[in-house]
Amino acid sequence: MLLPALTRRRALCRACVASPNWAAVADAAAQALSFSKDSALNFAPEIHRFVTESLCRAAEGVADEAALDTYVRRVLTAAGEALVQCASNGEDMKHPLGEARAVAALEALRGAARASAARSQRSVFVFFSSNFEALVVTQGLGKNSSQVTKACLRLCEAFVEAQACFASEPSHAAALCAHCARVISVYKETGRGVLPPSAAESVNSSANSLRAEQTREAYKEVKALLRILTHVSSVDAESDEGDAAYAAEAVERGGSVRGGSARGGGAFAGIFGPAGSSNGPSAVLVTGGVALPSDRQAANLNASVDVAAVVLAGLHAVIPLLTEELLKFPKLCHQYFSLLAHMFEAYPGKVAALDHETFATLMRTLEFGLTHSDVDIGRESFAALSALAAFHHQEVQRVGAAGGLGAHNAPKNVSDEKFNEGGILARFLRLSLNRLLFEDASVSLAEPAADALLPLILSERSAFERVANDLIVSLAGDERAQRAVSDAIRDLTANGGLTDRVDRANRRRFRRNVSAFVLETRAFVRKN
Repeated sequence: MLLPALTRRRALCRACVASPNWAAVADAAAQALSFSKDSALNFAPEIHRFVTESLCRAAEGVADEAALDTYVRRVLTAAGEALVQCASNGEDMKHPLGEARAVAALEALRGAARASAARSQRSVFVFFSSNFEALVVTQGLGKNSSQVTKACLRLCEAFVEAQACFASEPSHAAALCAHCARVISVYKETGRGVLPPSAAESVNSSANSLRAEQTREAYKEVKALLRILTHVSSVDAESDEGDAAYAAEAVERGGSVRGGSARGGGAFAGIFGPAGSSNGPSAVLVTGGVALPSDRQAANLNASVDVAAVVLAGLHAVIPLLTEELLKFPKLCHQYFSLLAHMFEAYPGKVAALDHETFATLMRTLEFGLTHSDVDIGRESFAALSALAAFHHQEVQRVGAAGGLGAHNAPKNVSDEKFNEGGILARFLRLSLNRLLFEDASVSLAEPAADALLPLILSERSAFERVANDLIVSLAGDERAQRAVSDAIRDLTANGGLTDRVDRANRRRFRRNVSAFVLETRAFVRKN
């Protein structure tokens, strides 16, 4: 605890870096990571991380920029050399000693990533960018080691989280996003995160323990991937003009546009979409016709990258890994739907431009969230649906029926006769009303559901009329109930001076109408 305490204030950092004893600590840390000795194995990986993090935090006390670069290089050289040695000796990774050295080096670098601050982040980024290839190679060589894989993913997560708020230059953002795309691509190629088909519960306790351990490892790795994508989504890169205009208008109308500072199978592979295609060892993720740049392409000073494409491609690769077992972990489930809501709110145009298969996969996950029993997941899912429906309504008003979701919202013939006469938004309209009226939905879902229902009803008037008619028909034989439900449906869309705009004032009026509608209608339509 002493080293972190010494590096909390800049005055203390200046005193530390000027002290010969601090230089001795840096030399000892470098010696401990020396590949020529097994000294790295004498300390837990956390020790390497804590020491390197403190050493890098002290860089804030170096006044001269050139001296700061020299100091950071000195602190990180040993960890970088150890990483390069691990990447160039694949056979060593199969041995416990080689695995331990790799984890020690990765944890030390993770400490450096976490220590990135306003003055030192540039030097840390330069060091990491020169070692991106070694990081990716080490990840590939350690594909059979849960320790190495977890360390690589956590390092990437920490690095992107620390650097995202500083990635204002296109070349910086491009290099950052391209590295994350490669990390996800390599993870996808290694086949990790794919749980074998679950058999009937075994009486063998060791078999059950092994299954539980595999599930736990997959949970930690997939959650790290989702966190990486979440941090990438906050990179301050130039966005599409259409999405930027929509974001500005969303803020004006009271929306909550969020910002920041495929492979596999399993139980949900058939629900969330088919497995992603394998791209080969050196390929990059592709989605919606957009190819993501490699690290070398991103190194070009004029390079730029589409942040939305990186995140959507990453989601396309991660979604097939979200099996029923993994979605039982609340943190992972919340992480996914929070990211989905952010992407739909910040980049609705990019979502609408996705290819049919990818878009359909995202819609299946959204449907899962809308019907989930967890209130927080339901709230995030309704926020995502609200953003998508509002975008569709706005674009249809602006350019006509071809705008918005376009062909994605075309009527489709499906097995359920209730959904035969509408597209995906008509389906979500019915699901949202069903959630409010027929399920034990919390009252806290009324407002987010109302925010989604307003643009849905404005966009899908005929679908709403069909749903309303179905409600009334279901009460045949009870004239009092039919009359009460008919009046409630009329008041839902007429009371409070509603208009055809999706702005803050109209949302506020409609929320009151929805609360009254649910209160008056539930008792009649629910048959216990």
